[in-house]
Amino acid sequence: MASPSRRQLICVAAALAAAACLSPTLPLPPPSEPTVTGPDEAGLVQLQGRAPPTSWMFAINRASQLGTFKAVNADGSYDLELRAEIGDQIVLWYELNGEGSEALRFVIKAP
Repeated sequence: MASPSRRQLICVAAALAAAACLSPTLPLPPPSEPTVTGPDEAGLVQLQGRAPPTSWMFAINRASQLGTFKAVNADGSYDLELRAEIGDQIVLWYELNGEGSEALRFVIKAP
């Protein structure tokens, strides 16, 4: 049996490299539970925490279907303000380089 030619080896290597590029990547982990302040007398809560620098934070109030988003600071901190009431479920996630993290869901509790 003849040994594989250099051209055949290059083709096999290229095919393996292409297949590796098609394999799914692991999803970004969800953000950690934020510090929640409020709701205040105006019905606003403040969400503060940390996420990867250069990412964008997103929060949606499932009850009102209102949301907000903001760029994460260079040091990884963020501070979002969102209209919410006690008992509302909030969905929080971040996006980094066009990829969204898994969502964190939590309920607004009494201060």
